[in-house]
Amino acid sequence: MDYVKVVIREVLLGVIFLFATQFVNGQSLNSTTASFSEQTSYPDFAGKDFIYYFCGTSGHQSGSLTALSSGDQVTFTWDKFTPLTGTFSYYSNETGISSRLTALADGCYRVSFREKGVDYQFRAWVMNGWINATATISDSNCQSFNLNGSAIGVDYSYSDISTNRPVPVNSGFKYIWESNNVLMATINNPIILLPPAINTVYQLQITDRAGCMESTEVTYESIVPKAKFSWKTDQPSEAQYSNYQAPLPVQFVNESLNGDVDKYEWFLFKEKGALEKEGAGGVIKDSIMEMIYLENPAYTYNYTGSYMVKLVAAKQTTGYTCRDTIYLKNYIVIDTSLVKVAPAFTPNGDGINDELIIRTRSLQSLDFQVFNRWGRIVHRFRKNGYVPGDTVLAAWDGKINGKLASPGVYFYVVDAQGRDGKRRRKKGYVEMVW
Repeated sequence: MDYVKVVIREVLLGVIFLFATQFVNGQSLNSTTASFSEQTSYPDFAGKDFIYYFCGTSGHQSGSLTALSSGDQVTFTWDKFTPLTGTFSYYSNETGISSRLTALADGCYRVSFREKGVDYQFRAWVMNGWINATATISDSNCQSFNLNGSAIGVDYSYSDISTNRPVPVNSGFKYIWESNNVLMATINNPIILLPPAINTVYQLQITDRAGCMESTEVTYESIVPKAKFSWKTDQPSEAQYSNYQAPLPVQFVNESLNGDVDKYEWFLFKEKGALEKEGAGGVIKDSIMEMIYLENPAYTYNYTGSYMVKLVAAKQTTGYTCRDTIYLKNYIVIDTSLVKVAPAFTPNGDGINDELIIRTRSLQSLDFQVFNRWGRIVHRFRKNGYVPGDTVLAAWDGKINGKLASPGVYFYVVDAQGRDGKRRRKKGYVEMVW
C-alpha cells in the first residue's frame, strides 16, 4: 500500500500544472506594467486565466509578461494562441531564472518550463487598450445647448480555450464633463441649461474598464447675455439719514455680459406706493414711468418714494436674439420731505452759530417768515427749486434792514412744499442771543 502511494506521488510530480492564480512556490506569470487586470469568464473551459490590459495610443503594442522560476535556471518556452485554429503555436524561448516578453500584441500567451522535475505551465491574455475622444456642441439656443461626447477604442475580446468561442468584453466607457474644475455631467451627451454669457471651455475625460483615459475639450461660443447693473449718485450721504433725498440724480452702471450695446432696455417703474394705490382701486394702467435705450443712462428722481428698475440685455446672432432680465435687488428709496428750524442762534460775529439754520430734505419750495413780539414781520426767506445742496440753509442773519435786531424771542412761520406731495407748515419760536 505504501508503494502505491509513492508511485502516485511520483506521477503527480511529473504532471503539467495550469495555474489561474499565476504562481506556485515562486513560479509565476504576471505583469508589473499592466494598467489593469482581471480574470477570464470562459463560457466552456473550466479554468480561469488573467487578462492584463495596457493603455496607450491607437495601434500600440505595450503588452509585457514576466515568467519566473523559484530561482533555478530553466528554459522558458513561450507559445501564442491562434484563434483561427484554436491551438497554441511556438513564439519564443529563453533560459534563465526569469523571462520577460515586451511589445506584445493582443492575444493569449502560454509559458512552459520544467523545474526540479516538475512541469509548469501558465497562460495570460494581453489586451492593448486605447481611446480616441471627441467633443462637440450642438443645438445651441437661448435656453440650452448640447455637449456631445463620443469615443472609439478597442473592442476587447478573448476566446474560450476549449471551444474557441469568442468572449466580448464591454469597454465600459465612462464620461466626465468639467468646466473650470467644476463637475458638469457624467453622461456622454448632457444638456446644459442656462448657458453662460461668456465663451466657456468644457473638458471631456473618457475612461474604459481598463482605466485607459483620453481627454479633449470644446469651447462654447456664447450667444446669450447676462443682465447686471448697479447705480450710484453724486449726492452726499448724511450719517443721520439712511436714504437720499429728492431730487436724486442717479447714474446707472451697466455691468452686463455679452449684451449688444444698442439693445439695452431700461424700465423705470412708477413709485411703489402710487402703484399700490392704483392696484387697490382697480387695474393698473401702466406701471412704467420711463423707458431708456442707452447703455449707461442717467436719470433724476424728482419726487420721494420707492422706485424699482428693470434692465433687459439682448444679444443678437444668426437665428436668435437672446434676452436676459434683471431687477434691482432693493428699491431706490428717496426720503420724505422734512423741515427743521434751529431753536436759537447767536449773531455776534464770533463765527459760531451766527445765522439761523433751517434743515430741509426733499423740498420743492419754502417760505419762511419771522415776526417780532408785536406780530410785525421782520424777516422773510423764500426758496424755490431745491437741490440736495440746500439741505442746510442760512435763513436769517439776525438783521432787520441791515442792522442787528434786538435779542429776544421771535415767532416764525414755515410754509413748505415737499417733493412727496405734502405741504409742510410749521410755527414756532426762535431765540436770538448775542
